Amino acid sequence: MRINNNNFQRNANISMVAQTIWRKPGISRIEIARELKLYRSTVTNIIQTLIDAQVVYEAEEGEVTSQGGRRPILLRINERMGCVLGLELQVDRFRAVVVDVYGTTLHQIEGPVQNKDFPLAFSEVVERMRPIVESTRIPLLGICVGLPGIVNPDECIILKSDPFNLENYHFGKEIGCTYPVPIFIENDANCCAWEALARYRDTPLQDFLCVLVEHHGYNTATGLGPGMGVGMALVLGGKLHYGKRYAAGEFTSVLWRPGDGSQFGMNFQEMALIQQDNEIYKTFIIELFESLKPVVSVFDPEAMFLHGDICTRQDLVQTVYDEQLDGLKKVMDRVDCRLEFSSGGRMDVAHGAASMFLGKLFSVPELSDVRGYNRIDWDEVFALVTKR
Repeated sequence: MRINNNNFQRNANISMVAQTIWRKPGISRIEIARELKLYRSTVTNIIQTLIDAQVVYEAEEGEVTSQGGRRPILLRINERMGCVLGLELQVDRFRAVVVDVYGTTLHQIEGPVQNKDFPLAFSEVVERMRPIVESTRIPLLGICVGLPGIVNPDECIILKSDPFNLENYHFGKEIGCTYPVPIFIENDANCCAWEALARYRDTPLQDFLCVLVEHHGYNTATGLGPGMGVGMALVLGGKLHYGKRYAAGEFTSVLWRPGDGSQFGMNFQEMALIQQDNEIYKTFIIELFESLKPVVSVFDPEAMFLHGDICTRQDLVQTVYDEQLDGLKKVMDRVDCRLEFSSGGRMDVAHGAASMFLGKLFSVPELSDVRGYNRIDWDEVFALVTKR
């Protein structure tokens, strides 16, 4: 694919300025120029473009510096420039959120999915959410969906999803191109990492681990039994680590053996009762954390975030961690890694999917990235914003 250097540089400059305002609402033009090491005239021209497109607005005046002079005009991203639809799709249910450009939840909803076929289920949920999105009276900028499986988000391909019985499905070409806004797709655990990246966007947090734990029922299509599903996401240097096959973070317990019907060494009967029996749940937590101990030791993360259904059992999980996992605690202390439960819980994947879009929207494109599916062109964004 041939890259237009002029257009690339223009998009990169706009992204740098917009990202800086997004991360630091209330920043001034002078501070932006100083932080990005750009000429003030360049920053002024870009900001005027963003103001004309209704992406940025001038807020209140700032304080006069010790050198005197005019009060600086503080800048903010227009909260109503657009919204994003974030989805989590499972074989039997969906969760959806509509967020503004700062990630604030405007609406959220969950419910059953009638269609077991992934493309039909996606279309079903999007149509169900359409009137909810329209009720915000804010332009829809994009849609992102998270699902269990190995996903290539760069080319919008579901490489493998056992729950949906999919392999090498080109979602972008088959479905994404039929919508008037950008459509992204991501692994569900990686969505949680995008949520954390957006939440801590103005902090030095660089290396962390996200662990998604969700309960699933019996899947009639694949024969997979009920139990707990676990996925992980690794963030290195502030960026998601996908691995050469996009399979980084695929979890297998240290007690798993070939022939076991889940990711764990627990049997089918135990997994079927895990939601009702606290002792079985404790056994599960111990096996999970013992499996994570070498990961934390080798990876040396700043934080380990827990997401999903596990957060609804926070008291029980914390008790097991405090009283029965001394080895993991010592490793966590040694590498100075904190354990943190997500406050989003059940909506984490959907909110993380929306956060992925925001992360892409306000990211600076890299010239080395020749895969164009995940590129967002600012002229296209401007057209969506001013379309209202």
